[in-house]
Amino acid sequence: MQFDECLEGDYRIFVGALDAPRGEGYIAAVVVSRLVGDDRGAHATAEHRAREVWRDDSLACGYRWPTAEAAIHYAKNRAREMVRKASPMLVHQTA
Repeated sequence: MQFDECLEGDYRIFVGALDAPRGEGYIAAVVVSRLVGDDRGAHATAEHRAREVWRDDSLACGYRWPTAEAAIHYAKNRAREMVRKASPMLVHQTA
């Protein structure tokens, strides 16, 4: 397993490449949390400062990526796309 994180506006994005069950490769996973209050920014690390708004443990219907880097790249791009387009999925769950 490999993990990475980044900030995109008011959102913290955690992504992972999980070992694929029953075979070779990696499955992409993501957790997006909205940073709340005055605790936004690079130093907001406490969990109580963020509210999880989206989680998917098997992006792309569990597609098996050949490398961990490819899975992480896909997950990060998918999450950024949802945040930038203000996906109704994120808006609905944060209300």
